[in-house]
Amino acid sequence: MKTKFILCATMATLIVASCGSSENQSGSSSGEELVDVTEQQKPKLMVVPSDQLLNQFNMLKQENAQGKTLLIRDYNGYLLADANSKFIISSIQDAFIKFGFPLNDFEQTLKSINDQDMIDEVDGIKKDAKTMLLTTARPDVILELDYNFRENMESRGVDKMLTYSIRAIDAFSNKVVAAIQEADYGKNTPVNSAEKLMADALDVQGANFTKQIGIYFNDIIDKGRTITVRVTIENGANLTMSDECLENDTYTDFLIDYVKKNAYKGAYTLTRNTETELYFTNVQIPTLNEDGTQFSAYDFARAMSKALNKGCGMKSKNRTQGLGDALISIKGM
Repeated sequence: MKTKFILCATMATLIVASCGSSENQSGSSSGEELVDVTEQQKPKLMVVPSDQLLNQFNMLKQENAQGKTLLIRDYNGYLLADANSKFIISSIQDAFIKFGFPLNDFEQTLKSINDQDMIDEVDGIKKDAKTMLLTTARPDVILELDYNFRENMESRGVDKMLTYSIRAIDAFSNKVVAAIQEADYGKNTPVNSAEKLMADALDVQGANFTKQIGIYFNDIIDKGRTITVRVTIENGANLTMSDECLENDTYTDFLIDYVKKNAYKGAYTLTRNTETELYFTNVQIPTLNEDGTQFSAYDFARAMSKALNKGCGMKSKNRTQGLGDALISIKGM
């Protein structure tokens, strides 16, 4: 018995040592990460109703602001209007928890941002509901739900069926990484519960769906994730991007060199280069910080803004709101 105990303890030690010695994306080879990086290998998910679903319940409106069309999403109103919403979202969450994925709860996240939303309204700051939702929960992937639960008119009883689609979307780049959909699911079964039909469908479809998500996330752990970076000069700042910085570079050259040096593996595309704006797309950033926590566009913009202020002796502000769209405004000297 004593020999068996020593053998088991030795094997456990070797396993732990092996896990701790593997290098993470940030290049750390230490086994002393503040966050268990093995848990970070599965993306954090959150179920979110699609715009089509919101529109079905009249909870999606359009508003014009400065020549742009904004979508106004009323998530709280949707939860009240759709009697099945909480149950079907809960069944999806339960299914993915069984598959071992960490999840943010949609309804609880909405509750947590209500107070801040009220403060922002008082201060006159208008924020998109979806942006606030994602920046509060910071999921890696959103599960965008659209469904229709209706009676089977061909049935003699009160049988019902479910038409649904779930799209796994990278919360940073809005790229669709996996999708499942079925029409009239449960048509020939006696099940009349939307959440039970959804759970049954994921029992069949979930394994392949989660496999696709896992493959995608492992890929961005290795290669980094994609964001956009926009730097603008505010009106009245009395300077241009072609003016000289303190290091005898123009502001344009300083900013391009910064992105080139700090983008993950140097990957980026300069899409727009004018006297008042630089716009970079396909900027690759690390998925994780050195301590295993999530790295976002805000983190990239914060460091970039500090470097700009110090290197060029100017005042700039990080105005990033979304997870994948960095925005820096230059206020002047």
